[in-house]
Amino acid sequence: MRRRADAHSRGFQKRKVRRAAFQPDSPYEGPAQQPAWQQDHAHAAGSWQVQAPHQPQQEDPWAADFTQAHPDWLWESPQEEAPAYEQGQPEPYFSYGSPQPQGAQGYEEQPLLPGQYFAYGQPPQHSPYEETDYGPAPYYLDPDQAGSQPAARPQEKNQRFPFVSLGVLLLSLALIAVCLINIQSAQSHEAAFQKKLKAMASPAFFDNIQIDGMPVSGMTPAQLRQMDDQQRGSGDPGLQIRLHIDNTLYELDSSYIPYQRNLEEVMEAAWAIGRQNSGAIVNSQWTPFEARYQQMEHARRNGASFHTAVSFSARQIDALAEGLAQRTNTEAVNAVVSSFDFKTQQFSVTQDVPGRQIEAAAIASALKNALNAKDYRAEIRLQSTAVLPLVTSTDLRNRFTRLATFSTKTTSDEDRNTNIALAAQAISNKTLMPGETFSFNETTGQRTIEKGYRGAPAIYGGVLIDDVGGGVCQVSSTLFNAAAQAGMSIVDRSPHAWPVSYLDRGLDAAVNWPNLDFKFKNDQQTPVFIIAQYQKRTLTIEFYGLMSGPGESIALETQLISTTKPPREPAFQQNVNLPAGTQKELKKARTGYVVDTYRVYLRDGREYRREKLFTSKYRMVQQLIEFN
Repeated sequence: MRRRADAHSRGFQKRKVRRAAFQPDSPYEGPAQQPAWQQDHAHAAGSWQVQAPHQPQQEDPWAADFTQAHPDWLWESPQEEAPAYEQGQPEPYFSYGSPQPQGAQGYEEQPLLPGQYFAYGQPPQHSPYEETDYGPAPYYLDPDQAGSQPAARPQEKNQRFPFVSLGVLLLSLALIAVCLINIQSAQSHEAAFQKKLKAMASPAFFDNIQIDGMPVSGMTPAQLRQMDDQQRGSGDPGLQIRLHIDNTLYELDSSYIPYQRNLEEVMEAAWAIGRQNSGAIVNSQWTPFEARYQQMEHARRNGASFHTAVSFSARQIDALAEGLAQRTNTEAVNAVVSSFDFKTQQFSVTQDVPGRQIEAAAIASALKNALNAKDYRAEIRLQSTAVLPLVTSTDLRNRFTRLATFSTKTTSDEDRNTNIALAAQAISNKTLMPGETFSFNETTGQRTIEKGYRGAPAIYGGVLIDDVGGGVCQVSSTLFNAAAQAGMSIVDRSPHAWPVSYLDRGLDAAVNWPNLDFKFKNDQQTPVFIIAQYQKRTLTIEFYGLMSGPGESIALETQLISTTKPPREPAFQQNVNLPAGTQKELKKARTGYVVDTYRVYLRDGREYRREKLFTSKYRMVQQLIEFN
């Protein structure tokens, strides 16, 4: 009997039950609110692991019945426990992964996090119950008890088995019902998941998304780029600034003001809705896939609006403003005396024209302010500033007058007076433009007999001789005084060897063809007109032009610096060509002088400025007598 009990014990010990536990690995970690059907199987918060619930070990009913039937049979090893049948329901197994739809061209799309789908039932593995049935050892009859049948104990045991089988049957039915409920729930969840997965697989922007107020739902990024390119190619109506400068309108679009729009950046942000695993999604209460789906649903219900930003090149705007300023700015046109009637002393004046001026910085500032305010259809009005001419026609009529006049008396020498009249006629009725230089020798030309000039006394090399054109130095000297009083700049002037009889020291201007010349320059902004007349042994030269101011006039003054007396005794020089015993005065005794000449500026007859023109040096001459 002991051997039979041992046999049964060994049979019980070899009945092994292996618990089924399947823990799928998930790439996603983080807290997740599980559906109700999953909450009972959650092992730990924040873990995507499913494990069969732990059930307390219970006594095997078959073993209990057998023990009651055989109370005298004992377990040899108290350390060993009888195997227990564990009643469990089939566990779900999980598989992750769902192909992500490809995004639009040009976008580096964030991969869709794999959604989970569920399949219920027994996983394709071996049965969780591995049993080896040894059963009770067969009965062996004692030879001394031949013919007897040990049927009492097996019958007593079999009477208890129907109750055990009924419990197992009820438990199995319960498990089957639970499995059917789980299968139905799983199918419902699977259908919902497939619907979400289909919605998330769209290759276009999701519903209710706008960029710059334009709906882009249903459009791919490539289609949006194409539309933007078409708008730019058609003149880009998004930028149309109307700039008014005075009465001129400039319509400025992107061809005048190039700009850059961050469309790609904004498209990327709009495309990321429902597609990108942001930090907010990772830290959400949903799975990453569910969080992305909820993000898409939120945009669909509430809308998502994005706006592009425009950037401009300050250097290009400055260049545009500079060009517009150059087109606007004009120089003022001064009125000038177009003609002068020297006989009537009447003149004609052209009409002055005002100029316009606008700063390029003002244009650039107005454009930048509109662009920074995102006013891409701004209406800008600017006014240029009038630039008045320096000389107007009114000024000329009111201020054009005789600037200076100067006269000298001539001698009774007819030959000399003829030369003076010819030179005066040569310089009269001349117009000297602003910045132009007057040359006496160039204006009169070489004085020749062919032109009507005659021989007359003239100073040459410190000696008084007869020379063709003698006397014209009086014309150049008279012209010098008139030019100096008219405000002309004296360029070239030389004094005579000794003072002349018709002018004070320091006021003469000697000329001699072609080396010795007298020159002056018109530094005024308007032309001057020269009139020279010789009448009744009087030479008069006049300058006409624009008077610098009311009551303005110029006078010449001289100041004697030093005097050098000649020796009392004359010098003698023999000349064999003279008759014997005769003598002749070749040079007269003349005193030497150093004289400074000043130009004095007067206003209402009072001096307010003085200008030194030059220093004149007249040589001392000792009397020279020739003899033979």
